[in-house]
Amino acid sequence: MKNYNIQQNSDKEMIISFDLIKSSLIFPILFIVSMLIIALTQINLQTLQSKWLSLTVCIIIVGCIVFKDHFEWYKNKYHVITIKDEDLYINNKFHCPLYKLKSVNICYINKHNIGWMVYLDIFPDSSHDYTIKKRLQEKEAQELAETVSLFLDRKVKKE
Repeated sequence: MKNYNIQQNSDKEMIISFDLIKSSLIFPILFIVSMLIIALTQINLQTLQSKWLSLTVCIIIVGCIVFKDHFEWYKNKYHVITIKDEDLYINNKFHCPLYKLKSVNICYINKHNIGWMVYLDIFPDSSHDYTIKKRLQEKEAQELAETVSLFLDRKVKKE
């Protein structure tokens, strides 16, 4: 299942856009609504008035955990990769000299973001690495990394 589109406008510009899978929002919405209904029907009014702050914080935390996929999509929904005068620009925010770009990396993350991640490895400081996309399937990550590496003329490195 391919959930991204790549459009190469010229030798100097590439646009990667990721699609939102709207069906993945059905379960989180039902979960939050059912939690609210249970909380409102099972807790009496006096207890609700005294514990409203705790209940609100709990619902916000659960909402952030449940909608994690949507937040990650919103953060990385598209990338405009441009090469100007031997410099690399991504979304006109990230800038790096092209010679500092070592490779396009793929790694498996099992801690909080289950899935494969594609990122640009910047030399010498790895704290400035640029994440293209997290939570991909292995095949999608490999295809995306190969396409980006061909555009940037760098190797794909699988970790």
